[in-house]
Amino acid sequence: MSSTENKLPEFRTLPSGVRVLDIVEGTKSEPAEEGKTVSFQWVLRDSRGYFVDSSAEHDFDPFIYKVGDATKAIPGFDQAIRGMRKGGRRRFTVPPEVAYRATGDDKPGPMPTGFGPRRQIEVKKGRETWYFEVELRNVR
Repeated sequence: MSSTENKLPEFRTLPSGVRVLDIVEGTKSEPAEEGKTVSFQWVLRDSRGYFVDSSAEHDFDPFIYKVGDATKAIPGFDQAIRGMRKGGRRRFTVPPEVAYRATGDDKPGPMPTGFGPRRQIEVKKGRETWYFEVELRNVR
């Protein structure tokens, strides 16, 4: 067997340290870029791989925001979704420097709303790497 046959996909690393892996590329629709309104289904896990929260826990309500709106999404999330296209699925890791901040910032999106998940985030703000898997549902 050649070494290319069993080659696993590799994450690409952005300058901020966010690591991104495309699972599904998506259609030839417009890409998610600055100023576009996007909607996602998402799953969030902590650095140990434990489930924290997901859109499924909220009746599959998508996370909707305008790309570049720092009041709605943590910087690492915003960076990681850029370039995605409708139907695309992506996994990415967000290091503490561009994740939930320890300053009491309460608008990082997608932010868990239940006591358990929110408590997990609050306790780990500023020192945890977070793992997301997202599916882009729409770009407007």
